[in-house]
This record gives sequence, C-alpha cells and structure tokens, in this order.
Amino acid sequence: LKSAVSGCVRECAEARSKDFGLIATERGWNIYVCGNGGAQPRHAELLVGDVDDDTAIRYVDRFIMFYIRTADRLTRTSAWLERLDGGIDHLRDVIVHDCLGIAGDLERQIQALVDSYACEWRGVLEDPVKRAQFRHFANDAAGDATVTRVVERGQHRPGDRPVVRLPVVQHRAVPRRGRFVRVARACDVPADGGIAVKCGDAQLAIFQLHGAWYATQNACPHSRAMVLARGIVGDEQGTPKVACPLHKRTFDLTSGRCLSNDAPAIATYPVRVDDGEVWVELPERAAAQDRELAS
Repeated sequence: LKSAVSGCVRECAEARSKDFGLIATERGWNIYVCGNGGAQPRHAELLVGDVDDDTAIRYVDRFIMFYIRTADRLTRTSAWLERLDGGIDHLRDVIVHDCLGIAGDLERQIQALVDSYACEWRGVLEDPVKRAQFRHFANDAAGDATVTRVVERGQHRPGDRPVVRLPVVQHRAVPRRGRFVRVARACDVPADGGIAVKCGDAQLAIFQLHGAWYATQNACPHSRAMVLARGIVGDEQGTPKVACPLHKRTFDLTSGRCLSNDAPAIATYPVRVDDGEVWVELPERAAAQDRELAS
C-alpha cells in the first residue's frame, strides 16, 4: 500500500495517485482512495470531503480493513474498486454511512493489527541469529577489505571501483584436481539464497537452491565488485541461476555460462555437504584467478 498526505490543494505529495491519500482543505481533509501510478496510472476517487482529523483517521482505518477483508490477494486497490459492485458509491456507503453495520468490527480489527505489529528490522537487530545472516562472510567476522569508503557531503558511501574492461572469456571450467576446503556450516547458508566465504585471498559465493548446493566466484565479471553472493537465485526452465545485483545479468550456477547474453562466464567449483559442513574443491589456480579479479 502507498499513501500520501498533502498539506494544501496544490497536492505536491501526489496523494491522488496512491492507494489512499489525504489533502488538506480550509475545513479539514479530503480523503481519496484507490489510485495508483505505474504502467497504467489511475487517479484516486474522492471518498469523503472536509472531515476533521479523528474522522479522517477512522475512515482510513475502515477503508484499509475493508480492503484487506474483501480483496483477492495481490489485487491493487484500484483494481479492487473497479470490480466492487456499486463502485465508489457502495464503498462510501460502507465506510462513511456504515450501511452494512460493520464499521465497529473494522475498527476493532485494524486496532488488533496495530497492537500486534512487530518491526521486522528491529527483530533482526535484537536477534543475534537473524543478525548473523547480514554479515558479509560466513566464515570470517571481518568485513570485505576490497570495499573502500569515501566521505561525500558529510556522509560515508562505498568508493567507486575503477572501470576496467575485462577480456571476454569462455567458461573457465575448474579442473577437478584439487583439494576440498571447508568453507562454512550448512546452516550459515540461507535456503534459496547465498552467502560469501573467504578462502585465503579469494572470495567465493555459496548458494543453496531447492536443496542443491553450488559454488561460484563472488566477483561480478563486469564491475569486479564482490556481490554475486547477494544476487537473487532461481531457475530458468530448470536451470539454476543467480542474477547479479548490480547488472541483473543471470548466470548458470552449474556451468557458469551467462544466460542473459554473451557476457563473460563465471567460474564454478565442485561443492559438497558432509555432516552439516560445506566443502568446496578449490585448486590453487582458481584461487589465483579470483585474487586477480579482486585486485
């Protein structure tokens, strides 16, 4: 849901393009509902005009809960109103005039939601187990040494990496001669997600998708940023893949081939899980290649 409040009729907050919006008038508030932006924008419609503060909040509460109780899941308020028998007139009768006699129930139900609300971000900060999922490396408490910070307008931001055009290479198949190295506990890798690990100077991305395990380089082949572990994983017609969070190019987690175009492939490594521990076969040659990418 998106909402907005404009302090005058100039409407700078664009309240009429939101699921619900309030616009101040000389006599109170106009409440607009069921608008949206996006590919098919729709202006919100006036539900009621010139109501006082308490009445405005009460009507908005009723509107939100009536929508929750009657709309199909993933249906936007604008589409919901278009399908509602009687349209805005019926909605006004329910919310303002209480024609169905449910206004009290709607207010109690939304108050129950307010009373039971828990901030998910605060929950992460207060839970060491959840907070651990946001560390950069599964096997090292230190941050990423390849990230620099610069001061800009009194605030810190990650420094820009130099733009370097890397040579286009075919898939770098890692020789199966090497030694398996323990890199993480299986419980450290989120289900249907990934996390970075350190192997000496190299960084690898470990993924778990639908119960299967994959290991790739962590370096994006375009920007050299160590970000692939934070990419979105999924499958494309049965092919497991990860999308680079910077460029959205997708890579086959099994072969390393770029599925989006003829962009450079990424290195993949054999991986296994034994007794809750994740092991990756990492030949020295592969570690040297990833160190080169990170340099």
